[in-house]
Amino acid sequence: MKVIVAQTLDDLMKVMVIRGIVFMGEQKHPYNTEFDANELVNRTHLLALQDKEPVGTMRIMKDGKEAKFERLAVLPDYRGKGTAEDIIQAALDYCQEEKVERVFLFCKPELVKYWKDRGFTKVGGDKILKYGKMLLVPVMKQIQEKTSETYDYQQIPEILKHHPGEWINSSQDNMALIMREKLRQRNL
Repeated sequence: MKVIVAQTLDDLMKVMVIRGIVFMGEQKHPYNTEFDANELVNRTHLLALQDKEPVGTMRIMKDGKEAKFERLAVLPDYRGKGTAEDIIQAALDYCQEEKVERVFLFCKPELVKYWKDRGFTKVGGDKILKYGKMLLVPVMKQIQEKTSETYDYQQIPEILKHHPGEWINSSQDNMALIMREKLRQRNL
């Protein structure tokens, strides 16, 4: 497995095909939800290759000393084989080289443990993002030991505030929403 930074039009087309298969084909996301005006603006695309064949991807948005991981996608035949972990590690390595201090991402509620096992911590207090029919939990990983400032885990980070959707409390009232979303995702 090799993970590269997409640098050519051919690389970028491979990224888009993978995302189209996973997010539009499998998960039924509409085109305008999956692809946006930010594809080439302040974004780095990683591409995982197995024997020169594209098998996975992730998009990274960098903003100063912070970065946001977006749109991690792995083709079905390569899931459960370490592909996602290879992409995540390549993304973390890239961010360290770029002197990023903290990495953020949104994950589905059922994936919080997955990200926690990889050193990520929930941020934003009890807030979660409702984006379309999805509920997304904000998480963060400190990747530089020495940083310029301490981080308030109760606050919604600036790098995540501009994501479309509605911030809601993950209180008891919203737990029914979260459980329905988990059931919906399992039935896809």
